[in-house]
Amino acid sequence: MTQVKFGRHLNEKPPFAINDLTFSGLPLSLAEERRLAAAGDDAPETELMNAVLGALAEVLNARAQGRHVDAGWLTENLAPADVEGILDYLRTGTAS
Repeated sequence: MTQVKFGRHLNEKPPFAINDLTFSGLPLSLAEERRLAAAGDDAPETELMNAVLGALAEVLNARAQGRHVDAGWLTENLAPADVEGILDYLRTGTAS
């Protein structure tokens, strides 16, 4: 009989890099998905991007294999498409 297994660690992908920093490919948890989905819910529109980048920094810092990042670092080192690519990779294992 085949045993079916679930869990994030069973689906970990290879690490990825943003410029000179490396992060593990651990898939997003349900809590992280919820945090990202709620980012900026109560923020004025002018603060929405900062809220999203803050949530993404938390996600990345949980996977950091070195120095931690903040929203300012992400702003300087990512393009808008990079955010979607990183989240796609952590969700599906492929970057868009």
